[in-house]
Amino acid sequence: MTNMPAQLDLDTGERDQYPRTVIIQGKCCFDMQNGQRGWCEDALAGMPFPRSPELLEPLNRLYANNSRQWDAEDRVRRAVDGEIPAIKREIDELNSRRHELIEQIDRIFDATWGADQDVPPLTESIGSALDRLSVETLRVMHTEQLVEGDASAAERVAILRRQRDDLVWSIAVACEDLASGRRRTPRPERMKLYGKPGR
Repeated sequence: MTNMPAQLDLDTGERDQYPRTVIIQGKCCFDMQNGQRGWCEDALAGMPFPRSPELLEPLNRLYANNSRQWDAEDRVRRAVDGEIPAIKREIDELNSRRHELIEQIDRIFDATWGADQDVPPLTESIGSALDRLSVETLRVMHTEQLVEGDASAAERVAILRRQRDDLVWSIAVACEDLASGRRRTPRPERMKLYGKPGR
């Protein structure tokens, strides 16, 4: 497999002769209206099947949920003792919803490709990887807000953007492995349900 990155144009959907290594360059994916739509456009562009409203809706809800959870975690770090329990409960509820949305996204993906149990699994589901991508996107956005007057923040943004590019590339390769039958998704059983007593 070559290490040369493919250039993929989000407008045409065309890519060059190296289809297994997709890195989107020169496209900002987090400056669209409301900071929500577009956060995963580069990852979706590298997937081997068309996007659908059925998929985009839970993806955008996942991003919005993670944005609210990020804000709640910021609030709890600044809170006084009496405020902490309520914010912690809010974080638990958001985390529970987060996992429900990841499962919903995975069900959509699982319906797209078969599950041959004789091939090795990925280490995580595509829904989990996209969840990590949403958090990484939020991390880039929040770090960018610190750049003015902070030279070290600019360096951190560059590092975070490279990490995000690597994650987008990994998601594209994982999707192609799933579509080709070389790999399968992990078994879906969950032993912990956030916020659910007795689980």
